[in-house]
Amino acid sequence: MAKPIAFGTYQFKTKKSATEEARNRINQYEAGERLRLEDENFFVSLFTLHSEYSEKKGAGIDYIAVERDFHNNRCLYIHRVDGTSIDCSWVHCIQPASQKTVVSMAFRRAVKETIMAYKSASLDKVDVCPVLGTKLTYENSHVSYLSPSFDDLLIGFLQQCHIDIESVALTNPKPVDTDQRGQVTDQKLLNDWCSFHQRKASLKLLSAEANLHRLKS
Repeated sequence: MAKPIAFGTYQFKTKKSATEEARNRINQYEAGERLRLEDENFFVSLFTLHSEYSEKKGAGIDYIAVERDFHNNRCLYIHRVDGTSIDCSWVHCIQPASQKTVVSMAFRRAVKETIMAYKSASLDKVDVCPVLGTKLTYENSHVSYLSPSFDDLLIGFLQQCHIDIESVALTNPKPVDTDQRGQVTDQKLLNDWCSFHQRKASLKLLSAEANLHRLKS
């Protein structure tokens, strides 16, 4: 059954309709642009549903701006009155992430440098997307996991370590950290994962469009 959602003066019959409204608002902007007052009021109200709203708000919200995340998707940053800033997921406010998703993102964060290095090295060798023929740039390209997928890779690693994904301990990033994904607390587990990923991951550089189509199919 669809569940209604309300925040501030805004009311929606379903979470889907709230998501569509939020996405329509944010898609009007490019990276670096500050939200107009009517859109800022919408997202300030929505952010009150965030599970870490007090930490995100900090000393108080000065304004909200659009940026691009590590997947080149539009995201929102709270700029506080004390001059600091932090990202705040509007998606999390409407559809709180499961523990499985949060843990998965932490493991993705752990290999971020590896993925970025692969991307840079591949761009020196590959001019166009092998699927669509699109000219590749750093901004329009994604590093895609072939077989096994990232999820299968992570499941295999945790099974090898005899660890349940729900029991993985995470440490919250500092407010000033530009990457607000959680961090794996156990350093040995983290090192073992990076080594496992290095050995087992099969990667390929695709255009963002081709990669997203592949993930949906």
